Amino acid sequence: MSEKQANNVDQIRDLIFGSQIKEFDEKFSQMDARIKKMHEEIKNNFVESHEKLKKETDRAMEMLEKKIDNLSTLTQKERQKLKELIDTTDEALQDKMAMQKDEFDSKLKLTKENIGDDQQKIKEIIASTRKELNDILQNRFAALSDDKLSRDSMAQMLLDVAMKIQGTNMETILTEGKEAEKK
Repeated sequence: MSEKQANNVDQIRDLIFGSQIKEFDEKFSQMDARIKKMHEEIKNNFVESHEKLKKETDRAMEMLEKKIDNLSTLTQKERQKLKELIDTTDEALQDKMAMQKDEFDSKLKLTKENIGDDQQKIKEIIASTRKELNDILQNRFAALSDDKLSRDSMAQMLLDVAMKIQGTNMETILTEGKEAEKK
């Protein structure tokens, strides 16, 4: 077909379907315009929603970072306070233990000195008592050999020696016996 014939066919088609084709073209144009408009609205809504979501996410992240920083700062402050409290308590305990150790050492030293003094006094008392007993025994034995005392005298003498060893005398025993009888 030549160009002329193709042109004729187009003219015939326009005559038969012309109004319908124009109508369809208009409807397609309107639909295309609506689709483009809807596409543009959807795109704008998406961009707007994306922007809002990004802003909210950024704001939430910023708030979260601030909260994390605040928590970190609070945690560090609490940790520092606890460390200071532990150090203070430890120092107080060390000081108290040192004071108690010093006090214990001084009491122990004083007790040792007292025990040493007491031991010395006991040794002196024992030596003195031995000397006294030896003197008494010597005197009594001398008296025995001189006087040839009886058994009663010997018993009395041994009783006196025993009472001296105990640190008592006959008067004390008799006084205690009388008091016991009165009760």
